[in-house]
Parts: sequence; C-alpha cells; structure tokens
Amino acid sequence: MKRSRRHGLNRASTAFYVRVLLVAACALLFVVWVVTSGDPASPPLAQRGGELFRTEFTPEEGLGPLFNERACSACHAFPAVGGVGRRGLATVLRVGQLRDAGFDALIGRGGPFARAHSISELGVACDRSAGIPAGVNVTSVRNTPSLFGSGLIDAISDETIRAGAARARGAGVTGRPNLVRGPDGRKEIGRFGWKADTPTLELFVAEALRNELGVTSLLAPAGPLPAGVSPCEGESSAAEADADAVAALTAFVATLPAPRPRASHPAGAAVFNESGCAACHMPSLKAGMRRVPLYSDLLLHDMGRALDDRVVQGSAGGREWRTAPLWGLADRTRYLHDGRADSLEAAILDHGGEAAGARRRFRSLSSAERRSLMKFLHTR
Repeated sequence: MKRSRRHGLNRASTAFYVRVLLVAACALLFVVWVVTSGDPASPPLAQRGGELFRTEFTPEEGLGPLFNERACSACHAFPAVGGVGRRGLATVLRVGQLRDAGFDALIGRGGPFARAHSISELGVACDRSAGIPAGVNVTSVRNTPSLFGSGLIDAISDETIRAGAARARGAGVTGRPNLVRGPDGRKEIGRFGWKADTPTLELFVAEALRNELGVTSLLAPAGPLPAGVSPCEGESSAAEADADAVAALTAFVATLPAPRPRASHPAGAAVFNESGCAACHMPSLKAGMRRVPLYSDLLLHDMGRALDDRVVQGSAGGREWRTAPLWGLADRTRYLHDGRADSLEAAILDHGGEAAGARRRFRSLSSAERRSLMKFLHTR
C-alpha cells in the first residue's frame, strides 16, 4: 500500500533526465544569486525548499518508520534556520558492525544511525523498535553541523581539493581526499560530512532525509527489509521524496549564506599560522573565480587515538576526520564531531595524530599569544 504524499512528496516516478534538469536549474540559479552578491530574494525553487526544510513530516508524507526528528529545522535552528542545535547540540548516534571482513553500516538493517522514534508513537501500526539495532558493535556520537555556506563548498572543484593534498605541509602532516562511490557507482571526492564521505550537496541532503527523517528517495533508498521483518502500515520500498523535492531542499541549503568574520584580528591570525593550524585549516579554497574562506582543506587527516571512533566511511578510517571548517565559530558553543568540547581550548587539546605538533605549539604559547589566538578564532 502506497502512502499519499503532500508538499511535493509524490511517488518517485519522475524520469532521470528531469531530475538532472532540475538540479542544473538549481545550480544556475545559485550561481546567479552568488554573482549578484546574495540578493535577499531567494530563487523560487529555494523558497519551496525552505518551506520543506521547516515542514514537520507525517507518516503519510514518508516519515519513518524509524526517525530522529520530523523536520530538518528541528536540528538546524540556531542562530537561525540552517544552523546548529539548541545550545550547540543536536546529537545522533552513528552505528555499525565491525567484523574481520570490514565495516558494515547496516543500511536497511537499522543503520547507519540509531533512531530515537518510531511511527508507532504517532498511532501507525509498526512493530519496528527505535534505538540501537541488533548486531551493532560500534557507535559514534555525531553532532549536527551548521549548513551555512554549503553551496560554496559544493562549488569547490575536485581539482582544488586534490591540489591541497599534494601541497607541502609541516612535518608529519599529510592529508588525502576521501574517495567514495556516488549513486552511479563511480568514485568521487567527498567533501560533506564529518568524514567527507558525501561528494555532493544534493546527495548530502538526500541522505539526511533518509537517515534522520526516514524519508527515502532515488538517491538515498531504504534498502531491502531484513528477512523476517514485516513492513509497517503504509510502508513501501518505493522512493518517498521525489526528485523535485530533493532538488528544492538542495536549492534552499545552497542559498544559506556563508558565515562572515565579525572582525579582523591580524595578531591572532599570525599566531594561528605560526602554530601550524593553517596547515590543515587553510584560510580559503578557490571555487571558480572567488575564494571561499572556510578554513579547511576538506581533506582527511589522522587525528590520533583520542578521536578514533572506529567508524569507516568511504575510505576514511576510525582515526580520520575531514578538517572541520572554522567559519561560523563565533556562533558555536560546542566543538568536535561529537560536541564533547565546550571550549576551543578543549577542542585543540583533543587533537592528536597529524595535529600533535600544532597542539604542542599551542601549549607553549604565552598567555598573551593564547588570548590573541582565541580572540581571532571567536571572530571567525
């Protein structure tokens, strides 16, 4: 039995070329928006995406059968829609099964995230249990990142990211792109997510719909039900979000403006560079004819034992993490992939592996130098 859909979430029978045209149109509109310096009037597709972003989905619209939240904006709300969770935290639990044969994200069998809710709580017949699924032996807390500036990250070319991997750095610091398989099966360079395991913004949006709301699409299908598991009321293997709904959400996220520094602090910037932070947190990357000031190289780095979560994503191992962009630090109160650090100092001191040298230099800073560095970071 197929559930009815509202808000543009119709059965995904749209031909592939229509989806391509919609996404291409979205990209063109975004380019025009950037060139015109961010006209506050969003393109129509992005306006519709903004409405979907705030929508509280129902089971009839594809929610569930297991889910964490009912709306994208439930986790991306502060300091404005598209940002982070309340008080800087909106955590979920990534899960998997680590075996001798490798890591299994358990997609279709309760993974890759544990879900906190079932549609049975909303009166729908479903015996699927929320929580950590059977067979899990690896868990990793993940904090919801801000989405501001995602459209510009999407515009950074693979060649730019590869060039960053080839450049000279400090002793012991390397960096490599995460090679992941896209929906068409080809390997691509990842740039989104804590381990850069997603190559495009469109796929990032589609996977978030599936992983957090349970709303599937052609780009992020549910996967087959395990043997012996019965479908919940209204559940179908067909895609639930059609191509234009995913394109609209992607268009909205792409128009979320990039964070801007609140002030200039040359002395703190000098300490940042001299401490070795900029070896990975590159101040900007090129996207077309402009520089994107995200303070990241979008590469994977070994961050040491303290940050090893044993989760494999694409070619990234447990100790490897994408260099977290630092733009928007002024609006954050929690740091690192799991939000464990409640201060920038604590986050820096948890760095290890390739960042051990920078951490050592941070510890040796004078009080005045450390204050200058913190002032610089808190204005990004």
